[in-house]
Amino acid sequence: MKKLLILICVIFLFSSVYSQDKKVNIKKNFGVKIDMFSDIWMDIPDDINTKTINRGCDIYGMYNYPIKKSNFSFAIGFGIGIHNMYSNTIAGVINDSTIFGEIPDSISYKKSKISVTYFDIPIEFRLKTKGKLTIAAGFKAGYLINKHSKYKGKDTEGSNIDIIQKTNDIRNLETIRFGPTLRVGYGWFNLSAYYSLSKLFVKDKGPEIYPISVGITLAPF
Repeated sequence: MKKLLILICVIFLFSSVYSQDKKVNIKKNFGVKIDMFSDIWMDIPDDINTKTINRGCDIYGMYNYPIKKSNFSFAIGFGIGIHNMYSNTIAGVINDSTIFGEIPDSISYKKSKISVTYFDIPIEFRLKTKGKLTIAAGFKAGYLINKHSKYKGKDTEGSNIDIIQKTNDIRNLETIRFGPTLRVGYGWFNLSAYYSLSKLFVKDKGPEIYPISVGITLAPF
């Protein structure tokens, strides 16, 4: 979260400073895009139950390059993407492979999740009509910069004590993620989707799960 706040400040500072340059119409062509979505985790093993809503967030600064005088443009930028998987399990390692141990029904808990954060480079090909309808098809690739798991509930060892346990030791995660994106909307409000072509874990070192992200995009700047 701290990295996300820093990035927001950098993007807004960049936009503010360069929008004052009268020689380059940055204010018109540089924008901030905020995605709020839920991840649908695919190929989940039968013993893992995920929540219906797995909240996530992206924030990108993107520069838009119009293609001559047409309604088409090309955009590229940078930003941060955060994905969460809430489940009835806790991640662990056996024989150098990451496994998920199910939390017993007798244990009361409020939250158990893994969270991953990526530094992303997104690109988009955009069509924007005179009626402000936008259709954008693109692709993004990212590098893993943060990972952690968090558990909040009764001690799983049976002591019946309320605990909050956070660890950064999630092993065997893929460091690179990539996949296509799609965005359709009107004005600054859009519906968006991302389909991950990469798995969350290294092959044969963890469950071969991957997210499909569906949500809304706000592009007020």
